[in-house]
Amino acid sequence: STLHNLSIGHCNIQGGLLNLGKSTHLTQLIRREEIDIMSLNELNLDATVDTSSLNIPSSLSLIRCDRPNSSRGGCGMIINKKLSFTELLIDSKLKNIEAVWIRLKNSNINICSFYRSDNYCTVDNFIDYMNFCMHKLKKKKVPTATLR
Repeated sequence: STLHNLSIGHCNIQGGLLNLGKSTHLTQLIRREEIDIMSLNELNLDATVDTSSLNIPSSLSLIRCDRPNSSRGGCGMIINKKLSFTELLIDSKLKNIEAVWIRLKNSNINICSFYRSDNYCTVDNFIDYMNFCMHKLKKKKVPTATLR
């Protein structure tokens, strides 16, 4: 897929990546609708769950942000490996932030998957985080993770 016909979707998966039926349904949806990037909320994963153990086809990458010390919440993105991207590392030092960022290669397109639940992250905290990120991205001084 080119950037001219980039397709992005979103799903509140509610822990479905741990469920073979739900994860299969999700990957079928991604293929059928030709979705390049699927943003996900409520992954409900923790550090004990290795990404490679999840039912994600090898043609797709998963980047994720688990809620610390919990198997609730979290967010991530499933990205078609045909799409070149870099994971951005934005550390705002704000607490209770669940977000992952990518920058599409050879473009100025940054994409974020963010999960905010009322019980975990206040609206003010979310707004402060987004303002911080917009400022950082505007200056283009954002460290990157491994290239994909």
